[in-house]
Amino acid sequence: MAISHAQLDQMLDALDTSVPSLVRSKPVPGEFWASFTSMAQAIQDRAPPNDRAWVCDRLDAIQVKHHLVPPADQI
Repeated sequence: MAISHAQLDQMLDALDTSVPSLVRSKPVPGEFWASFTSMAQAIQDRAPPNDRAWVCDRLDAIQVKHHLVPPADQI
């Protein structure tokens, strides 16, 4: 079920805030990326079609902000 742009923004902000603790709790890269991808996918799945590109841009910005480099198969 699609949600509003404001709700998506809140979810993305929460993901952004959680990255440092996620990195600490999942030091093995594969475990971190599995968790991050799962959370990101949950947000993408809730986005209406007109917000999907914006959500992807925000997810990319979160990765850049935290100096995260996804595995080659996820780029």
